[in-house]
Amino acid sequence: MHVALGALLIFFLRILDVPVGTLRVMYMVRGDRAKAVPLAFFESLVWVFAISRIMKEVDNPTNMVAFAAGFAAGTFAGMSLERWIASGFVLLRVISDAGKEKLAGEIRSAGFGVTLVTGEGREGEQEILFIVALRRRANELLELIRRIDTDAFVTIDPVQKAMGGYIPAGAASQMRK
Repeated sequence: MHVALGALLIFFLRILDVPVGTLRVMYMVRGDRAKAVPLAFFESLVWVFAISRIMKEVDNPTNMVAFAAGFAAGTFAGMSLERWIASGFVLLRVISDAGKEKLAGEIRSAGFGVTLVTGEGREGEQEILFIVALRRRANELLELIRRIDTDAFVTIDPVQKAMGGYIPAGAASQMRK
């Protein structure tokens, strides 16, 4: 095979297997064997094919550069794909002076569940809002919070598993996986 074609093949194989690996890890961390295992098989199959191309011409630096460049480009593609899919849930903790009436009401009107807890901060008693939401809706929720209270303090963490409470109908099945 021509040197340039061989290097291009290696480059594109890496662009294929690295994003698959990104998704595999994402599903593996969440405990979703049904998705992680087939992705692992496909990822390793493509990787073995790519590395076998390099081993046929082990002294060819073009193939090595193509392998590394494909890995870098595949990492970018995998991160973009994972962000686009945005599966799973996040927990937002919000401390806001708008608190109970305005902010919680607006968030509930937008279809999110909100739990209010009273806490004490440097300025005295404050309301803390706990919201579990689909990760793909996190930016929408952040914009809603910013629109109501630009000074709100917000932290966001991934949710591994949860049960009970208010989860919108379509999202509830994803939470139990």
